[in-house]
Amino acid sequence: LEAAEARSKLDSAAKTVHFGPIAIKYNKVQSQINLKYDSWQKELQSSFASILGHHVSEMHQRIVNAKTQLEQVSLDSSSNTNDIVLGVTFIQEMKQKLAPWSKEVQKLATSELTLKRERHLFNSNWTETSVIQGQLENLEQILEKRNRVMSQQIPLLQARVVAEDKASSKRTSELLEKWEQDKPLRGNMKP
Repeated sequence: LEAAEARSKLDSAAKTVHFGPIAIKYNKVQSQINLKYDSWQKELQSSFASILGHHVSEMHQRIVNAKTQLEQVSLDSSSNTNDIVLGVTFIQEMKQKLAPWSKEVQKLATSELTLKRERHLFNSNWTETSVIQGQLENLEQILEKRNRVMSQQIPLLQARVVAEDKASSKRTSELLEKWEQDKPLRGNMKP
C-alpha cells in the first residue's frame, strides 16, 4: 500500500515545471526513476515470494507429516499399551496445534493473494496455499475420526492401563520379596 502511494507521487502527468521564466523538463529523469523504482519493486516481491515459498513448503511438510503420523495411530485393543498411550498423546498434541496451524495457513493464503494482486510470477515448483488448506482439512477430518474412536475406546483403555499397572506393581513387589530373601548378608557370599 505504501509502495503504491509512493509510486502515485512519481506518476504525475506533468512533464515540465516552471520556476518563473525557467522551464525544467524532467520526463527523462522521471522515466529513469520509474525504471529504478520498478526494479526495486520486483526485487522486493521476489524476496518476499522466496520467504513466503519457504514458509509455505515448511507448513505443507508439517501438515503432511502430522497427517501421515495420525493415520498410523492405532487405538485398537490388540495394540501394545505403550503404542496406545503414544497415540492418545499424539492426538491431544494435534488438537492443540490445529488452531494455530489454521491461523498460519490463513496468513500464508493472504500473503499469496497479495503477491497475485501484484501480478507476481510464481516458480513452477510453487506450492499453492489452496493445496495446504486441503491438506489441513484432511488432517482435521482424520483427527475428528481418531478423536471419536478414542472417545469410544476410553473405558477399555483405562481398564487396560489399570490392569497393566496392577501387573507391574505385582511384579515389582515379587521382585522386592525375592531380593529380601536372597540378598547377600556378608561380604564373602556371592549373590
